[in-house]
Amino acid sequence: MWLEREYPELGDTLNYGILPQDLAEIEMAFGFSLPQPVRESYLCVDGQEPESSAGCAEGLFFGLTLLPLEDVLEEWRFWREVDDDPATGANGALRELMESIPAGWVRREYSCRGWIPLVADKAGNYLGIDMNPGEGGAVGQVIVFGRDFDTKVVMWRGDGPGGWAKFLAGFVEDLESGEGFEMGGAAHDGSDGSEDSIGYESYFFDGVGGGQGDTGGDVGTGGLKIAGEYKGWNVLEAWADKSLRRWIDAGIVSVTVLQPPSTDKGKVCCPHCLFVASL
Repeated sequence: MWLEREYPELGDTLNYGILPQDLAEIEMAFGFSLPQPVRESYLCVDGQEPESSAGCAEGLFFGLTLLPLEDVLEEWRFWREVDDDPATGANGALRELMESIPAGWVRREYSCRGWIPLVADKAGNYLGIDMNPGEGGAVGQVIVFGRDFDTKVVMWRGDGPGGWAKFLAGFVEDLESGEGFEMGGAAHDGSDGSEDSIGYESYFFDGVGGGQGDTGGDVGTGGLKIAGEYKGWNVLEAWADKSLRRWIDAGIVSVTVLQPPSTDKGKVCCPHCLFVASL
């Protein structure tokens, strides 16, 4: 296993698997069964501890945390407050601004009870699974969504009903290849006030779907860091942009290049600022 060989401190943050009876109770709280790949992965590893006995406070995915299933449910429940909010989830004009890559694969919603957050950036953005996809998508596909993503992106190697298994396999392949990442220095978990940053009020401070800062930026990027062309990018933005490029290369998405606003890191703020995507 790569973690045992290369980064045992990070591996030590992984929890033991959830008990089957506890998994069943959480699924009852959701009101539906989770896809089999998600169930199997959580029976093996139930997310991460904030800090291991070895003193590592790193998130598994380049600093982003794999949520324990109880925390998944907690985050999901906070977002259910948004669904009926006339300023956000229930705002028809806001929903019209939502987009999907590829087009039609994710519903044009600001929030959706079918979006299950599994990986969090502590700023209201997530990688998770889609249990209520658009007409072109599939139940179980892996998507990037959240406060700062008006355009929801289906992950390359995360599509289809087995999306979570495909995404994890692709992540492991990337680690084994040794490309696209680097080992950083001292960890910074970005946890200042993080316990207070969970929930509706902190995610939607202005009541219109906006929030302070970008999508987490350098949160928790002390250990494994993205390198290469995406060095310095927010992890979720990097994954979304990389997936967008792969969908383009595969001929699933066609694009019109726009003149994007730049940031202090010389990148666009998110993929939909660079491209207008359609089937």
